[in-house]
Amino acid sequence: MKRAQLILEDWQHEWLSAEAAKQNISMSALLRKLITRAIETSQIESVEDDPVWGIIGMAAGPEDGVTSENLDEFLYQNHWSAPSHVVAAEPGPDYH
Repeated sequence: MKRAQLILEDWQHEWLSAEAAKQNISMSALLRKLITRAIETSQIESVEDDPVWGIIGMAAGPEDGVTSENLDEFLYQNHWSAPSHVVAAEPGPDYH
């Protein structure tokens, strides 16, 4: 932790003192809690305001029925089947 010194308005000091007493914590702990909440809120708002969200849904995909919801089913479906019995050294039909 780092030590910080700040100047408060009288009403701010009174509110912090009363709120800290009500929560049974120090004014420093209360200030850290309030600052953390403000930072987290700011970070959430900045993510929500990111212009990248504006491009979602802009493009249309092919009409193949594959969507982000069913992509795994499409990618991992098993259409491949092993040949019944193949031997690599087996002579072909033109072998004499």
